[in-house]
Amino acid sequence: MKSGFAKTLLGIFASFGPIIVFYAFDYALGLKAGIIASSIFSIGEVAYRLWRKQPINTLFKVTAISTVGLGILDICLASPRFFSFEATITNAAFGFWFLWMMVKGPGPLLEELVRLRPDLKETQGPRGMVALEGKIRVALFIFVVQHALTAVLYAWVGWHYTIEEAVGVRVLVGNVSLIPVVLALRFALPPMYAFAVRRRWLPDPLAVPDARSSVSEQVARQGNG
Repeated sequence: MKSGFAKTLLGIFASFGPIIVFYAFDYALGLKAGIIASSIFSIGEVAYRLWRKQPINTLFKVTAISTVGLGILDICLASPRFFSFEATITNAAFGFWFLWMMVKGPGPLLEELVRLRPDLKETQGPRGMVALEGKIRVALFIFVVQHALTAVLYAWVGWHYTIEEAVGVRVLVGNVSLIPVVLALRFALPPMYAFAVRRRWLPDPLAVPDARSSVSEQVARQGNG
C-alpha cells in the first residue's frame, strides 16, 4: 500500500509528466523524440484516467498542451532563430501561468492535492487549508521569479551565442537554477509566508473559525469554570 507522500509524488509527476518526459527525451535524443514521447505519455495518461474514471485536472491539460504545442510549432517553423528562443518562450509561458494561479488562487493544485489525499480537508481543518493555500501562493511566487529570471537570461543568451552554445548554457542553467529554488522552498518559504500574512497580503489562518479549535476552547473554558 502506497504512503500518502508517495501518492502525492506520483500525482505531481503525472500532472507535470508531459514536460518532464519532453525535456528528458529532448536532452537525450533530440526535439522530435521529445515531442513524440511527450505525446505518447499524454495520450496514455488521458486513456488511463478515462479508464479509471478519474478527472483530468487543469494542471495536466496545461502542461500537455503547452509542451506538445510548442514542440510542434518548433518543428513546423523550422527556424534556428525560433529554436534559440524556444526556452525563453517556454519559461515565460509557464511563468505567466504560475503568476495567474498565484493571483487568482491555486485552485488546480489544491484540487489535485485533495484528489490525492481525500482526508486532507479533514486533517488540516479550515485554518490548515487557508495556510496551505497561502503557502502554495508563496511557492508559486518563487517559481514565477525563477522562470522570469531564466527567461531573461535565455533571451540574452539566444541573442549573443550560437545555437550550439545556447543549448549548452540552457542545460547548465536549467540544472543549476533548481538549486536556489529548492533552497528557497525549504528555508525561505516559511518566513516569506509569515511576512505576507503580517502585511495582510494573504489571509490569516487564525482569523478563520476552526471547529476543532472551538471545541477545545469550549472544553478549556468549562475546565476553568
